Amino acid sequence: MANSKPKQFTRPPPKKVKAKAAEPQTADEFQEAADFEEEAGGKWRAGDPAKSARAFTRALELYERGLSKHPQNFDLAYNKARLMLEISQQPALVPHIAASLQTLLHAALEDHRKVLRLDGENVDALFNTAQVLTSLAEVLHGEGDEDGEEPTKLLHEALEVLSACLSKQEMMFEQQRIDSEARIEEMQDEAAPTEAQVETAASSEAEERTATIVAPITASDLLDTVHASLAALTTLVAIDDPSELGTLADMAEALAENKAPRYIALLAVVDQSPARLSTALDRAIFFASLADARFSNHIVDLQTAMEQLQVFNFPGKDSSAHALFAEAQAREELVLSALDRSETSGNIDGPDCWGQLTAAQALLSAAAGLSTDDARERKARIYELKADTEVLRYRLASTPGIGLSDAIRSSAGTLLSNSRTFYKGAMQHGQMLGDEEIVAQSSQRSALFDEVVRITQGGSATANGQTEHGEALGGFVEDGLLSDEGAEQLYNMLQSS
Repeated sequence: MANSKPKQFTRPPPKKVKAKAAEPQTADEFQEAADFEEEAGGKWRAGDPAKSARAFTRALELYERGLSKHPQNFDLAYNKARLMLEISQQPALVPHIAASLQTLLHAALEDHRKVLRLDGENVDALFNTAQVLTSLAEVLHGEGDEDGEEPTKLLHEALEVLSACLSKQEMMFEQQRIDSEARIEEMQDEAAPTEAQVETAASSEAEERTATIVAPITASDLLDTVHASLAALTTLVAIDDPSELGTLADMAEALAENKAPRYIALLAVVDQSPARLSTALDRAIFFASLADARFSNHIVDLQTAMEQLQVFNFPGKDSSAHALFAEAQAREELVLSALDRSETSGNIDGPDCWGQLTAAQALLSAAAGLSTDDARERKARIYELKADTEVLRYRLASTPGIGLSDAIRSSAGTLLSNSRTFYKGAMQHGQMLGDEEIVAQSSQRSALFDEVVRITQGGSATANGQTEHGEALGGFVEDGLLSDEGAEQLYNMLQSS
């Protein structure tokens, strides 16, 4: 499951952009030229990804040329690595920069390792390195790494880097507090200063302010590192050795229950409630993933795993589209794990699984009904998951001997019709949001169910789209939403009509 805190990348304030000049020579000149290209890339990012990517590529080339002349310059190394990471988080840009996201992330990781060799204690570099490690692990795992060893190794390294980052941030934050208190005491102890002393003190204070503005550590920075750590733990808990699950749970609990509350208390009062909600959500997502992992590894039974999903019962959930969506997703994933286990055991608790999916639909309907910005931005994903959930309910309703009522079993056709409607909704909202991936998949899946519903209502299949229908059915099987037998039955229905 996705973490609730968006990835953030710290970048020094750009210097004033000058007109492009001759070939840069100094490190500052290379940085200014790269800033010029980065600014151009940013302007075209939404409207013309190819043009944006060309500008970013020129920026990367400038950083590389600058480093060939100034190999020990930290700013050039850091900003090149940072830009690689930022590009990796923009799916529309990746194809224009590298052969694949995995290729780009491998290159970004090498760049970040070079940065840490120049300054292994820079907190921004540490944080960003962990982001690359986590992103690369997610990609490798998603692409079907055979045994999970490489993603697991990367995630453990990410957690070590984040731990070092958080320790350094805490030290810096404490030093800032001590320095601030010392300045206040010094000002209070001083008698009426002379005009010269006032000017000297003001100048000194201005210099100190300038220094701290470069990279001040705030409570928000500390929380960002907690969120990033919980995200890495959530990805890791699904693939790590079962013997490590207890250790990972202890780490997550220490972050969410010990460190995060202390950092939240340092925020402005107006920011504390949203921060508590965000932390509670991250904690819930982790422990839901932990429950699923324990169930999948036969450590707990389905009933216990379902009870552990009560971790989502925290204040503010009902007004958060992300929280409602995440709980629905957790309940669907638990059902998918139950279906996976049934392939070896031959047993599945149909009523409990049906109840989880029914609860998931109610959560998604509540999320879709919210009018917040978050709800609007998630609308396509909400409708996509509603459609997926109906397909999964169809799989259960079509499976004999699992204890479901005749009324549920007779609803199979309605469930497929609902799926078609929801996929069309996902496609429409995806078009409004510019999400090409969800538009393509939802369009393919809604077209498949158009054919299926037409046939079940006495019509005949069209000659168009047979290849795409086969691909769509294969995708359902790969996602666990349909069994091999269920997909074959639908395919034969399409072929014979």
